[in-house]
Amino acid sequence: MKGYCIILMLFLIGKTLVRAQLSSDIEAYISEYKQIALSQEEQYGIPASVILAQGILESSAGKSQLARNANNHFGIKGYGGWSGPVYLAWDDESRKSRFRSYSSAEASYKDHSLFLRNNSRYSSLFSISVYDYRSWSIGLQKAGYATSLNYAKALIGYIDAYKLYTLNGGVKLRAGKTVTITRQVTSVQPVFDADCVMDDSEESEEESEVSRIVNQFVVEINGVRCTIIYPGETIASISQKYDIPQAEILEYNEVSDSKAFNEGDIVYLGKKKKKYNGIQDYYTVKSADTLYGISQQFGIRMASLAKMNGIDIFTKLCEGDKITLQ
Repeated sequence: MKGYCIILMLFLIGKTLVRAQLSSDIEAYISEYKQIALSQEEQYGIPASVILAQGILESSAGKSQLARNANNHFGIKGYGGWSGPVYLAWDDESRKSRFRSYSSAEASYKDHSLFLRNNSRYSSLFSISVYDYRSWSIGLQKAGYATSLNYAKALIGYIDAYKLYTLNGGVKLRAGKTVTITRQVTSVQPVFDADCVMDDSEESEEESEVSRIVNQFVVEINGVRCTIIYPGETIASISQKYDIPQAEILEYNEVSDSKAFNEGDIVYLGKKKKKYNGIQDYYTVKSADTLYGISQQFGIRMASLAKMNGIDIFTKLCEGDKITLQ
């Protein structure tokens, strides 16, 4: 029992270190690119907070294959008259998609601004205040910038969690409130109607959701590399991020449709094992547990788990049942 407690403690410490690393990656990304984002806001009228949130989300804070190999921080594809170099990466298609490749991250940021500014589908956004990051985020989703149904929620969550609204002298905004500036102290220090302002100590719904997902971050289960679906992510974006065909990801996770995944779900990036290699010999079934859920939790192939326990993959589990893991 004592040995188990030590291993559990080390596991929890490991998860804490991983979370800290993820947070430090985001903070380092903000520090490196905030001035570029502010210059884009000044030149093109796109909120710096939204630009950075998109960069964090689309490039996994600069860690995605696309960002590292092609300096593409915003997932912009090489179509629509693009005559520059391209980089091939997996997306939601049966073969690799063509993405724009840039000489630098700064070039990617500028092209992102031009992409929004010169595209008629985003024209209505430029009548919105640069301080109203909520309306901008919702508008980007409605205009079809990304396929994720939670894209706006994810952008707002990162802006709130990392206080990106302060970059241009803005404030944390309440949902559903009209942003009104009552007076302008300086060119970069407005005073807002108190009705639309949320105190920094209050946690917005979007910020809470982003924090919950980030706190579940995992990198390996049962010796198999894996990740989770963050707010605003899809299986297509994970496929692109790790340069793995979407069909293979579905196969690794034993599903046939990407719609089977939800935010916070574990996604394996390699084949699960035939048995569990950890210290735990069996698992006690809890209410609403399924064989598939247990197979994902411990990184075991569902057919192998069923065979070990003398059941089939469709067996309904009962609370209190003991499921052998190895």
